[in-house]
Amino acid sequence: MPRSAARRSWLGPDLGKTVLVLVMTAALLTTAGLAGLPFLGAHPLDTALTLPWWVVALGFAATEACVIHLQTQRECQTVSVSELPLVLGLFFASPVQLLIGRLVGSLVVFLVHRRSSALKVSWNLALLSLQTAVAVGLFRALAADHGASSPMAWLGAYAGVLAANGVGHIALALVIAIYEGGLKVRPMITSMVTDEPAAPVVVTLGVLAVICLAAAPQSAWLLLLSGAGLLFGYRAYASLADRHLGTERLYRFAQAVTSSPEVDEVLRTVLREAKELLHAERAEVAFVAADAGDVAHVRLGATGRLGRSSEAPQPAERWLLSRVVGEGETVLVTRGTRDVDERGWLDSQVAREAVAVPLRGGAGILGALIVTDRLGEVRTYTDDDVRLLETVAHHASVALQNGALTDQLRHEAQHDALTGLPNRAALQRQLSAALEEVTDGRSRGAAVMILDLDRFKDVNDTLGHQQGDLLLVEVGTRLRTAVGPGGFVARLGGDEFAILLSGTDDEDRAVRVGRRLLRSLEQPVSLDGLEVEIGGSLGLALAPVHATDPAALLKRADMAMYDAKASTGGLRVYEPDPDSDNPRRLLLVSELRTALHQDLIEVHVQPQARLATGEVVSVEALVRWNHPELGSVPPDEFIPVAERSGLIGLLTTRVLDQSLAAVADWRRQGVDLSVAVNLSTRSLHDADLLDEVSRLLRRHGVPASRLTLEVTESSVMADPARAIALLHQLRALGVRLSVDDFGTGYSSLSYLKSLPVNEVKIDRSFVTDLSAQGEDVAIVRAIVDLGRHLGLEVVAEGAEDQPTWDLLASMGCDLVQGWHLARAMPVADLVPWLRARSARRPALRAL
Repeated sequence: MPRSAARRSWLGPDLGKTVLVLVMTAALLTTAGLAGLPFLGAHPLDTALTLPWWVVALGFAATEACVIHLQTQRECQTVSVSELPLVLGLFFASPVQLLIGRLVGSLVVFLVHRRSSALKVSWNLALLSLQTAVAVGLFRALAADHGASSPMAWLGAYAGVLAANGVGHIALALVIAIYEGGLKVRPMITSMVTDEPAAPVVVTLGVLAVICLAAAPQSAWLLLLSGAGLLFGYRAYASLADRHLGTERLYRFAQAVTSSPEVDEVLRTVLREAKELLHAERAEVAFVAADAGDVAHVRLGATGRLGRSSEAPQPAERWLLSRVVGEGETVLVTRGTRDVDERGWLDSQVAREAVAVPLRGGAGILGALIVTDRLGEVRTYTDDDVRLLETVAHHASVALQNGALTDQLRHEAQHDALTGLPNRAALQRQLSAALEEVTDGRSRGAAVMILDLDRFKDVNDTLGHQQGDLLLVEVGTRLRTAVGPGGFVARLGGDEFAILLSGTDDEDRAVRVGRRLLRSLEQPVSLDGLEVEIGGSLGLALAPVHATDPAALLKRADMAMYDAKASTGGLRVYEPDPDSDNPRRLLLVSELRTALHQDLIEVHVQPQARLATGEVVSVEALVRWNHPELGSVPPDEFIPVAERSGLIGLLTTRVLDQSLAAVADWRRQGVDLSVAVNLSTRSLHDADLLDEVSRLLRRHGVPASRLTLEVTESSVMADPARAIALLHQLRALGVRLSVDDFGTGYSSLSYLKSLPVNEVKIDRSFVTDLSAQGEDVAIVRAIVDLGRHLGLEVVAEGAEDQPTWDLLASMGCDLVQGWHLARAMPVADLVPWLRARSARRPALRAL
């Protein structure tokens, strides 16, 4: 009896739907009782062999527990032969003994082996009761007055078992309809026909066993041994077939990597096959630089493109690389590990499990091949998976050791494959050397510029990626010509370039070079017969004035570039924050990095309720940091620190992870709420945000509709084309989008229609004093009317008293948030607060 493990997750936490499932359970039991009532006193059809209920129970328990798991992409197909004891029970057990045996055997499997919830157990037992009654009824109707050797009895067995399976499909479709809405008849009929192809075969085996037992009851032992042999033989065959498929894939993989002369193609093939062979969510190669100790990560994105990043390893990553690269060990990190180092590395990667093996080259170990998170919940990684990944790494190493390929690898490690320009790693090396000369007094200074192209996303969307690539090549050529032999031009990735001027601390000279670079982009570029205009935004930072280490100097040039993008001048020199040298600010940067890696950042939540009913339907996630020495650090102090220090991406991931984990936990407790998480300007420019959100939703099993991402107008306007494109992708994923602090931006109306948002959130500055009946009333009313006409929900933030609540309700505002409803609270306090509020709901209805 095949079942899909992915389809058994229908018993969600919604209280109203749970009540419907309980009603359905009672209906199944009632129908089973009515259908089985005529057979309560019936005896076994054939008395040559009598099966007591406990033998039947053992049969059902064994066939339900000893199943075969077949991995198919994101699902694990589970196949059992529970029709076999059902057929034997129809012939050799009384209907009552058959029902008791089936329920007891299945109950043991549900509780001990599968550890199912009480609701799921009760529903399944009720369904089994009805299926047994249907099978007995049809069997007895066709097999009446016939013996076990009669074709009519055989026909009754087929009809009863297959009809019982059909009842199961219908019941499962109904309960899925309760949770997902709408009965899908066509898929239900399709599943009835295709999901159980083995059932007729199993019934046939059961009938053959009945004929043998009726003729010679002593053949039971022979049949038992034969059946066990067939079951374990088939499991061995399935395992062998899985290994054969893996071997075939390895053969094709070996051919692919040895025949490809391109490094990118080899790495893409290695990572794709590693993901597919080990059924992993993610795969990456980490190359370790022998001199600087930096780690270059090469990852395979969801679209099949390779993503690269280079950075100094964090402590948790250093532990893994020291074992895999330093000592040449293989590392298997299983689910639920209690090892401190393994747990710390998994947390740093936001992963459940992993396998890492060395990637060897001619001169030793080049790096590590790592896969994380096996698809599905049935199986986890084992030693067999480790050996399989080692084989993949070996074939990859052979390809990478090819002489010409190794030379190309060395070159491409420092150069961009598209433009031929030096890449980020080469820029880091060159910048480090230039700043060492500044520190040693051998050079006066250095200037770093970061250039981001304007409207590049429009070119890609309109003319295609091929024309976009040609544009980047042309831009690279123009920049090298404009800067001359005295400058170093590198492509950082995407549409970002960097320019390094060594040996100068002259701001005026650097600005003149920057202006020359921007002027080089003013001439239109001919693409596909069209004259395309392209511009850029350029940020400039100087050493030693602004910073003396590479990371800080690049970071400040990047901040200046964002300032230039928000202005109309096109070029900005970094302007230090008056607070940037504050000892507390410097301390916060270090302590925040530690807090993020040690999971010391917490998420509190503030409820949001519908004004019309007072029902709490969602919460906003608010990040909190309680430092052991500094005490509670306000978000408006450490979030800017995170943005300026480059930690905002990791902070966003941590908040999303904790928020979705909370939603999943509430759903398990019967509370179905959505959560809203704020995104910063930097997050909207993060190319990995879409994949990260999708991965965390899958990890916690939370529907995308239960996540709302809040953006501000100013964050979208920093780069409208890129931000709006990302928002459309998030909306397509199913995530809800909200415009936060609405009404404070400078182009609210002109851009609101182009944003794929679901709601607008009125800034608290308009709501706090609303009850004073000032000009804020007109503003709020206008925003509510605008939201209604655009089909958007309107959320009011900052309602702190009953008059404000009543006034917002009279305006037709949809949702409210503020101290009058509840202050922000720890995640663990929300459910008790909701239950306490529900207990005094009659009083709250007056709100």
